[in-house]
Amino acid sequence: MNYLTEEGMKRIVEKLYNFKHVERDILLKRVNEARKLGDLRENGDYKAAKEDLTTLDIRINELEQYIAESQIIKKSAKSKDHSVRIMSRVRIKDHTRNKELEFTLVSQAEADPTEGKISADSPIGKGLLGKKLGERFNIKIPIGDIDVEILEINSDY
Repeated sequence: MNYLTEEGMKRIVEKLYNFKHVERDILLKRVNEARKLGDLRENGDYKAAKEDLTTLDIRINELEQYIAESQIIKKSAKSKDHSVRIMSRVRIKDHTRNKELEFTLVSQAEADPTEGKISADSPIGKGLLGKKLGERFNIKIPIGDIDVEILEINSDY
């Protein structure tokens, strides 16, 4: 199951619409124009356009599947035990590097580290899910373990 905010779902649906009704139409025109150029066996433009169309169709199918397997997170889904959940704003102390970090756990589709949004499917996200205020624990990340303490959890989204 994929969990998304309403805003995140809207962005994905808009992207799907653009792929199906704008990008695909452009590629179909490219295929048809290239087809008019003659022998399809040696027509590089035709082959490239067909490959691009196939790639786009695969992406469209992936987005449709992602949407079908997604659930919109509503305020009522807020954690009653005050633990870290998707859409929690979390402030942690990284004792390994002696610094504080703050971010929001989001779905993979909505992750954007430049906006302080990390995926709940990332190593840090997975390590934080279900943890409570004041807990101190280790999280395994690709470059080693980090010693983390939860300083603040805000689930008022």
